[in-house]
Amino acid sequence: MRRLFIGLLIIIPTLAFGQDIRRDSSGDWTLFNAGGGCIGGSSCKERRLRVPLEDRPVIAVRFHAHDQVGEKAEGVIRVKIDGSTVRGSIDIPRRGETFTIEVDELRGRYLVFEPVNDDEVQISEIAVLYGGKVMTGRIDRRDDRRDDRGPRGGWRPYPGAKGCIGGDDCGRNGDRITVALDDAPVLGVRFYAHDAIGQRADGRLRVRIDDTTINSYIDVQRAGKRHEFDVENVYGSRLVIETATDDEVDIKDVEVLYGSRRSGGPRGGGREVTHEGGCIGGDDCGGNRARIRIPIYGRAVNSIRFYARDDIGTRAGGELRIRIDDEIIEYALDIPREGRTFTVDGKGLEGDYIFIEPAEDDEVDVKDVRVRFEED
Repeated sequence: MRRLFIGLLIIIPTLAFGQDIRRDSSGDWTLFNAGGGCIGGSSCKERRLRVPLEDRPVIAVRFHAHDQVGEKAEGVIRVKIDGSTVRGSIDIPRRGETFTIEVDELRGRYLVFEPVNDDEVQISEIAVLYGGKVMTGRIDRRDDRRDDRGPRGGWRPYPGAKGCIGGDDCGRNGDRITVALDDAPVLGVRFYAHDAIGQRADGRLRVRIDDTTINSYIDVQRAGKRHEFDVENVYGSRLVIETATDDEVDIKDVEVLYGSRRSGGPRGGGREVTHEGGCIGGDDCGGNRARIRIPIYGRAVNSIRFYARDDIGTRAGGELRIRIDDEIIEYALDIPREGRTFTVDGKGLEGDYIFIEPAEDDEVDVKDVRVRFEED
């Protein structure tokens, strides 16, 4: 057995590291200075790469990867936390790109990168954003005396949440800025942005908290301006500011206005919430672990309405399971290839989240999700 175990280690080598760890300037992202390496193919010694994780929920992973190793340019990698797949298939461009992957608050011992096919990929600049962090920065109360939106914790600045994102000139920084939020309701978001980078002036942004859209279309001026948005008591693990077009945008001075933790959970904004949806399931859309998660904050659900189609991939066996927390309300909803709109009875169930997930290992595209609540 000892010889067999040693043989397996030789056949499937693993690059593991964890030294030289530091925080970025905001104190949020954990950066692995010595992290990275070449994996896969015949030119790289290592088969996979492992990063040791802290015992805290992971809400996002960021890294740079390129395929300028070897003769082929077909690099595809998989990202996991221990045995749980976070992203099943990521095409790596030859010139390289920075990827930011959202994680569903998973915990584990290791973040794992491994090749999907027989081609080399170089990975570097690995960073992990944890949830459940302890606040170390002070709360900025400069504007509290001018704010009359009720109980609040005050504006908190995030000095490290800044930089140029998107387009050709800023693509190495990725296409989004992600901030780990405190365990308190969000009442407002504000930041400064300009589009005086590159030749075009087509910068657009969207802002969301987890899967709740705060603003889906922000036109960023070339000269720049300060953007501020009211938020209706939304709880979440992450604030995401991301590009909506392939153009560079520079962002700085990100601040979040928190409400009081003692005020209780939000009841939502009105009788309906919406979600843009997405492609889930199968080889092309994240596999069986892919899902759409919609926070409902304990409200009683009247109905769930959405459009879904199954004209992705080679098979037409798409089925969806719909549940509120662990209570399944649709076990296997058959999705036609040509698509249609579905309305599912919520049965007045209450919970923290609605989940729309694959019931079979096939791709399904879900759009325009609308959740209707019972009257309070």
